[in-house]
Amino acid sequence: MKIETYELTDKEATLAQCADIKFEYFYEETGYSNCDGDSSFLCFTLREALKTTDFDKHQIAGIIGSLEKKGVLYIEHRDPVYEAPDLFYLSENFINAVARKNIKEGKGRYCFA
Repeated sequence: MKIETYELTDKEATLAQCADIKFEYFYEETGYSNCDGDSSFLCFTLREALKTTDFDKHQIAGIIGSLEKKGVLYIEHRDPVYEAPDLFYLSENFINAVARKNIKEGKGRYCFA
């Protein structure tokens, strides 16, 4: 899958859209304001990735590393005891690239519609 300068493999695209994330929800170039800023549509945890894909944790780790290197996502490291598990956020630049693609193709929709 090619989105502007981002070239994603099928596995990367699948992981980038795991949990509640759907690329069709990015329909404006407003970054994290898409989906009213609801982080459940912008990031995922390892547990959510395991639950919503067919990948094992080792595959997910490799794909996350690849997506991070490409600038598709960044990791919010958290203290698992006092906070919660790490969060894997799609980058704002990537979200805007997806939005531009959706606008150009006449696709995309509000996530709560």
